[in-house]
Amino acid sequence: MAGNRMIGGLKPKPATEILISETCSEHAFHVDHNEALDRWDVVDEEGRIIGHCHDQGEAINHAIQEAQHTHGRGDDVVVCVQQPDGHYSLAWAPN
Repeated sequence: MAGNRMIGGLKPKPATEILISETCSEHAFHVDHNEALDRWDVVDEEGRIIGHCHDQGEAINHAIQEAQHTHGRGDDVVVCVQQPDGHYSLAWAPN
């Protein structure tokens, strides 16, 4: 199967994973787990921590509110959440 072929010794990522990775790298609010402080940081597009919560769900809600506000000004942004293995999953995108 072509989807499982290795290229240059590396197995290619599925298209959906590539799309999420690219989407979450630019124009995104991130919810990052800060293990040292045992909290979830909400990080804006410029890498600034704009808030934090000890509950992941609260941090996601805060990030979504910020993204909706930014989207309301005409900027396209998404919200991505750091997963236990370090990759990011899309949590919110404008319609």
